[in-house]
Amino acid sequence: MADGQTEQGEGALRRLLRARGQAEVGAGRAPSLPQTAPPTPARAAATALGRAADRLYKMQVQPDEVTAGAATLAEMPELIPEDALLAVLQGPGDAVAMVALCPEAVTALIEMQTLGRITRRPVERRKITRADAMLCADFVTACLSELAVDLAPLQGFGCVAGFRYATYLSDLRPLMLMLEDKAYRSLSFQLRLGGPDPRQARIFMAFPQRDMAERPVPVAAPKVAQPARARPSLSASVQDAPVELVGVLCRRRISLGELRGLTAGKMLALPRVNLADVRLETPDGQLLSTGKFGESEGCHAIRLHDRDAGAVAPAPNSHVDLATPDEFRQTEPQMPRDSTVSGPPSGTGIVVNGQN
Repeated sequence: MADGQTEQGEGALRRLLRARGQAEVGAGRAPSLPQTAPPTPARAAATALGRAADRLYKMQVQPDEVTAGAATLAEMPELIPEDALLAVLQGPGDAVAMVALCPEAVTALIEMQTLGRITRRPVERRKITRADAMLCADFVTACLSELAVDLAPLQGFGCVAGFRYATYLSDLRPLMLMLEDKAYRSLSFQLRLGGPDPRQARIFMAFPQRDMAERPVPVAAPKVAQPARARPSLSASVQDAPVELVGVLCRRRISLGELRGLTAGKMLALPRVNLADVRLETPDGQLLSTGKFGESEGCHAIRLHDRDAGAVAPAPNSHVDLATPDEFRQTEPQMPRDSTVSGPPSGTGIVVNGQN
């Protein structure tokens, strides 16, 4: 080592050799190895994401900046990349998380699977399709698996474990309806994907933080396979019978005059509703369960509430009595005992004939 060279400028191997020489000349003991820096969430997340990309596609990942922090639901639209592929994650219980891949990241993953390399072609600004989501689903699943290994042991990041890919969205608005209004643990990546001429990409992840008072999710016991029966039982046949269900977002009473005035294209004002309290009923109005209104794979969907998580059960008993009418349908006015109802053939009104 030249004179005047600082200790900060010399390499790790040179410092190790110098420490070994001093130990041999001095006490004759083997030098102690340099202490490694303690793992940080940002370093662990970058390592996990790079390991997932290498394991799947042998793709080089160079992290420029990794930020591990916290975010609220109101802040999330400002943190998600524009025109991103939004992957919805299903977690323990009713937990919902998300992963956002910018168009550059989606293009890089598609090129690695179709061409075997990453090009510098300009990214076409277009709507995310189902095919794009299918090609990126394996990468999202691999990242979740690696993050659960590296981040779960760190304090405050146990919430990243237990999530899996569920579906995708191309619009941010339905995602905001699906996510709970609570605190989230966020991971923001600025990466270079590829070899000597990489693509600049952004990836954003958000996982709901678990409350300290939240009960652990019970692990279901493995099901033991039952021996096949020669003939199907009556119970199995009944279980395969189709059942018609009705999802009710809200109800509103209108007058007969308003009903007759309804025409195609006319706007009908609805009362203010809670999207997290949608009713699932039978055609007769019997309440079966409640849930949250959202979207899944381009269709309207209802995520049912978990009764074990503290949701109100639809009935006081453990079973549902389909013979019991709904309270909403019990508010109709009762007719007099001796009264009769007749209607004209035209269907324009009803006439009530009662005794004086």
